Amino acid sequence: MTDQTLTLGWTMAQAARALRSYRIVLGFNMVVHVLIGLACIFCPGWVSQMAGLPEAVPVGWERGWGATLLLVTALYVPGWHRPLIARMPNLIGIGGRLWMALIWLLCGGGFLWFALFDGFFAVVLAVLYRRLLTNQLMTRP
Repeated sequence: MTDQTLTLGWTMAQAARALRSYRIVLGFNMVVHVLIGLACIFCPGWVSQMAGLPEAVPVGWERGWGATLLLVTALYVPGWHRPLIARMPNLIGIGGRLWMALIWLLCGGGFLWFALFDGFFAVVLAVLYRRLLTNQLMTRP
C-alpha cells in the first residue's frame, strides 16, 4: 500500500476540507453578528441587559451600532463566498476583530464578553484562513 499523503488528490481534499472549515466558522460568526445587530436595532434594552451594561440612553447609539454591525457583516459576504479570490475582506475582517477585541477590552466591564467573542473569532479565523491558503498553495505542484 502506498502513502497517499503526497498525492495531488489527497492535497486537493485537504484544501477542500480547509475551505469548508473556514466557511463554516466564518458563516457562523456572520450569523451571530446579524442576530446581534438585529437585536440591537429592535430590542436595545435587552442587549444591554444581556451584556450586563446599563441601558443605553439614548437608545439611538445602540441601534446605530447594530445597523453598523449589519453593514460590516454584509461586507464580509464576498470573503465568505470566495475566500481565495476575495482575500481582502477576510484579512481586514480578521484584523478588525482583533482591533475590536482590544477596544472592548479597554472599555472593560460588560464589554469583556464582546472582547472575548471578537478575540476568539479573530484567532480561530486567522488560523483557519492560514491553513486554507497553505493547503490551496500546496495543490499547485
